[in-house]
Amino acid sequence: MLETTDTLQGAYLPETTQALRRANMLSIVAALLLASFYLATSLYISSHRLLWIDEVLTAFYTRLPAWTDIWKASTKGGDGLPPTYFMVVRMFDNWFGHDDFSLRLPSALAMTAGLLLTFDCARRLTDGLHGLIALAVLSCSFLPYYGHEARSYALYFMLAALALWVWTCTKSDKRWSAVLFGAVLFLGIAMHYYAILCLVPYAVWEISNWKPWRLPSLKMIAGVLGVTCAAALLWAPIQAGRQVFAPDNWQRPNFDTLRTAFADLFPDGLFLLALVVVWIAWTAVKDRVTPLPPMQPSERVGWFFFLIPLAGYLLGQFAHAFQLRYVIGTLPGVAIAFSCWLWRHFHGGALRVSVGVFLILATAGLAKQVLAARDPGRGYYSPIRQVIGMETPLRGDGKQFFVFCNQSRYMEALQYSKHPQDYALLMLADPRQMRELTTLAQYYPMQLWTLEDLKKHAQQTALLVPLQSNLDTLQRAGFETTTRFGQPLTVVYLK
Repeated sequence: MLETTDTLQGAYLPETTQALRRANMLSIVAALLLASFYLATSLYISSHRLLWIDEVLTAFYTRLPAWTDIWKASTKGGDGLPPTYFMVVRMFDNWFGHDDFSLRLPSALAMTAGLLLTFDCARRLTDGLHGLIALAVLSCSFLPYYGHEARSYALYFMLAALALWVWTCTKSDKRWSAVLFGAVLFLGIAMHYYAILCLVPYAVWEISNWKPWRLPSLKMIAGVLGVTCAAALLWAPIQAGRQVFAPDNWQRPNFDTLRTAFADLFPDGLFLLALVVVWIAWTAVKDRVTPLPPMQPSERVGWFFFLIPLAGYLLGQFAHAFQLRYVIGTLPGVAIAFSCWLWRHFHGGALRVSVGVFLILATAGLAKQVLAARDPGRGYYSPIRQVIGMETPLRGDGKQFFVFCNQSRYMEALQYSKHPQDYALLMLADPRQMRELTTLAQYYPMQLWTLEDLKKHAQQTALLVPLQSNLDTLQRAGFETTTRFGQPLTVVYLK
């Protein structure tokens, strides 16, 4: 079926072989340098950025008392990610210390590995320069953010890239390559349930090449077996995860999310595409007709990766959740398809075209990552540092309990305060919307208050950063409130 096109190099004259090898080696060095840069900056950001609420949940699920508790919590409707992801992070957390850095380290390493896998796959199909272009395409996507987030999306991406590498760069008739392909998809679902979408482009390829007398390829059969086995093994957490996302939750599938997904995969994509087109128009050979090679099967499969967001939208109708990050597996295929397309059109005598495209994309990706490293907290604000700084003044006013009405702020306080026992969460929302928190409360000491609990401790309580809607609810319940501080954050006392 799909095999590496390294043999294309055999078409070159013998005297060019040494130059090709030198260029290939230089491209590998450049890829390693670029990947090292993204790894180093991701690690730097990881150590200078507070965890946001989903990452805090990762910390709590990862640090449950026992390994088996991770599985039990997942089957009770805990976090929507597979328990196997938290088990992986738990190993890193134990090895490198219980801090934010260790939680994010798997993502940074996985993103780096995925970049190199995509580069190598494109290099084998085209050449070293176009392998670098595939890597640069990824750097211009939303991928770098997930290199410093303690969630499973970077691992999902890495396994999607590895599956594509196995599909395109190994012999189709070898059983070991089929087994490897199935195993990679199995591991993908073990990191994120939506990794089942990675099977879509290969299935479409099989259908487009179907003939009545032709059986599916060994790799396709192994892929189906891999996802089936993973779904069967994780069926209990999958069913429990569906309960986390009610049919009317905020992440429910909607057409607007699908419509914008293709542009949001590459936030600056239209601008960069315009620059690329202008560069091609400026530098392409104008006085010579070059025969256009046919589209490689690998490039065709890569373009089929654009079907993953559509498939994700349809899957979301069943799972009640659909977000852009759930289709991060789209990226490797698109990057490789673009590099193959560029190679087909301009590799014969138009080297400056591809060099310019690489420089445009690589510069944009590097600039975005540098900006992220200069301001690690950009894009997410949490008042938790100010909250912790106000603990002493509030105790001076005789307040023993610091109460939030917001689940995110409460979980952050439990994560970062040295006195988590002093914090409580006022359960004003529907408990079904806090299923993750109520599941964790079975394993961690948490104060989840009702209005009756608040009445008992009203004089010793300080409400932290309440919304006006929260205060309106309290007033309807008979509470009198007064604002004690307005800056740096709002603190309300009860009478």
